[in-house]
Amino acid sequence: MATLRIKEIEEANTRTAKSVMAAGGLRCNVEMEGHITVIDEPPERGGTNMGATPLLHMSAALASCQTVQIAKVAESMRLNFGEIKIDATIDTGRGDGREDGARIIRIVGAKMVVSIETDASEKKIERLKRLAVDRCPIGALLDDAGVEPEIIWQILPLTGEQ
Repeated sequence: MATLRIKEIEEANTRTAKSVMAAGGLRCNVEMEGHITVIDEPPERGGTNMGATPLLHMSAALASCQTVQIAKVAESMRLNFGEIKIDATIDTGRGDGREDGARIIRIVGAKMVVSIETDASEKKIERLKRLAVDRCPIGALLDDAGVEPEIIWQILPLTGEQ
């Protein structure tokens, strides 16, 4: 059973997505504050595979959110860094639904392999890890839901001109 931790919110911000699906399919055209993407399901689940699935978008949200946070924290710490690469995986399983006997897909695990090129000291890298992970809203959402992402860090030598 997950433990919900309510955190004090200083200010609320709203982000809006609008999804439109034509009759007879599962393809969604999603508009997100001026950006458009397609979300679909594979044919074996009734879709046409014209876009990534919602759960793949969750993996992408985790990877990109953490990438942005690492870059922002590294910049504020004045660290030299090059490429940041994150491979994110969301694991799912079947769990109880809200209705008796219903089984639905639940997120049961998450993993990120974070690769960053840097010449920072070990002490600064440890601080970067703590701060960046703490500031990722998608990771925090998973953590609050009882799914703490496993994170593997790969510190690579800084190459090329930065």
